[in-house]
Amino acid sequence: MTIGQALKSLRLHAGMTQTEMAAGIVTDSFYSKVERGVHAIDANVLIQILAKHHFDVTNFFEQINNQKAIEPYFDLTSQITFAQNKRDRKKLDEIKIQLENSKTEAPQWLKFKLELAYAWVLRSNEQVSPELAEKVKQLILNENWDRTSYHFLSQAVILLKIDDAKYLVDLAYKAYLKEPKYDTFTLQFVSFIAINYLNCCYHQHVDNSYTTSTFEFLQKLPPDPAIGLEKMIGRFYQTVFADNKEKARALKDIIGDCGYAGIIDDIKI
Repeated sequence: MTIGQALKSLRLHAGMTQTEMAAGIVTDSFYSKVERGVHAIDANVLIQILAKHHFDVTNFFEQINNQKAIEPYFDLTSQITFAQNKRDRKKLDEIKIQLENSKTEAPQWLKFKLELAYAWVLRSNEQVSPELAEKVKQLILNENWDRTSYHFLSQAVILLKIDDAKYLVDLAYKAYLKEPKYDTFTLQFVSFIAINYLNCCYHQHVDNSYTTSTFEFLQKLPPDPAIGLEKMIGRFYQTVFADNKEKARALKDIIGDCGYAGIIDDIKI
């Protein structure tokens, strides 16, 4: 991973624009070119940018070297992720209180991660502020599609209004099909977009017009073992939206027998 790629990943998952990330330390234009690998960045300037947003410098360079990340908020970050995966709202509430009572202001990226976790645990964006939803939308609209962008959208889709979500996921599908990549991570991230978007559609009780393009997209993805589970879950959602209860139950049993029941246990059939 290059410095530019690592910066972009860090920025998107902190919910920040390029202007916010540059923070007046460098110009927006220069920062954009650093992310794209056009310009190199001086080490001292890079450290200033990371420090400005309370990102751990050691963690950043270890990420580039694909080493284990250690940062000041590593434990809290892990707790948020674990609570999200376990759909443990009580734990998220405890973390929120801990951050509010802390003498040190929590960095923006940690607050964003917590708000995102709440949305997935509640399977709802009702508590998401209109300002945050619009910011996430603009972040995605202003990005060039690549593996990092696909990953960010797959996680942030829950924060969007369903019409905005459909518009953006369709843009992602179109971008991928125009320039398909077959590495494992890209395939997984684009399939995560589809699966997570379908979950949003289910909980927002939309009609089938919102899901057709997603089912078509999943069928166009290659039969790669890396996304076998995602394609199966996509097929499960297709039977759910088609109200084919018998086949939906059969697929749900198979997915559960494989040890992945928790992924779809919020879907009632």
